[in-house]
Amino acid sequence: MPQSGQLDELVDFAREASDTIAERMRAEHLTLAGRWFERLLDLLPVDARSIFPTESLLDHIPTLILEIGTYLREPEEGAISSNTAILDKARELGALRHEQKASLHQVLREYQVLGGVLVNFVVEESARLGVTPAPSECVLLVSRLHQAVNVLSQSTVEAFVTLYTRTIADQSERLEQFTSMAAHEWRQPLGALRFGVGLLGQANLDA
Repeated sequence: MPQSGQLDELVDFAREASDTIAERMRAEHLTLAGRWFERLLDLLPVDARSIFPTESLLDHIPTLILEIGTYLREPEEGAISSNTAILDKARELGALRHEQKASLHQVLREYQVLGGVLVNFVVEESARLGVTPAPSECVLLVSRLHQAVNVLSQSTVEAFVTLYTRTIADQSERLEQFTSMAAHEWRQPLGALRFGVGLLGQANLDA
């Protein structure tokens, strides 16, 4: 059975392995973004341009992955929920997906796929490095990963829903304005028609 000193060494080794995996995630953020995109194409058997009309989306996802890797290494110092820059990037993504007319379900699905890609990467890197981190360290690493993805997803969805709600409100207002204008325009000819119909109904009219 390992002695106290040996256990400390194992814990340190597990933490170093987690840091290494996090750093590898940062180094491979472009590759992981590509995997994410390919995974989406596999799930949605339609032309890529109909899913993502522009390539702007691929400018956002690598940045988000890069920040997730930073958070995994420094969860306290680089708390992702208080990182204004990366949250703004997530909100930009929400605005972009709204502009591209994506659905809320699609946005949520994209983040679900991203989480799966990153977890698979952790498993692959653990096997590649030939390390077996302590179960508690594995759970903590994956928990941090999901937390980061959830925080970014929430910011993206909030921006998306805000713009979607604003669009619905704008459309409702324009519809009300059109209805009001149409009612005003129709009121005059309808009044004339009603007057004419009333005259035609009078029996004492001459030719």
